Amino acid sequence: MQRRRNMERVIVISVFLCMMMAALHVAHAVVFTILGEKCVWLIKSYRELPKEKRKCYDAALVVTGARNQLFLWALWFVAGAIVCFFVTPFLVIVFLGVWLAVFFSRRKFSEIRYEKYKKNNFSA
Repeated sequence: MQRRRNMERVIVISVFLCMMMAALHVAHAVVFTILGEKCVWLIKSYRELPKEKRKCYDAALVVTGARNQLFLWALWFVAGAIVCFFVTPFLVIVFLGVWLAVFFSRRKFSEIRYEKYKKNNFSA
């Protein structure tokens, strides 16, 4: 009986953790949606670019890309909550671990990743 209660607590904690991460990502994405181009300074890799390189990229597209990524991470954590509830609560470690690995790998500026945000300098 005690073991079952402990397992129920672990399930509640893991689902709560995933749902809180999803809520934080959605809240951040909503801020990006409402403020639009003004919140480009929240993106660390863009903020650390030299000013002459920043001019090559469309800030609105950068914000849209970051917002979409935040919504995808929110879906990732909602899926994590569902899996933790129905399969095993210990998979929360996997969901958080993957998120942390990708989060820290994307903190630096990558020319390839930002290629899709370049401004079109073609005159027609």
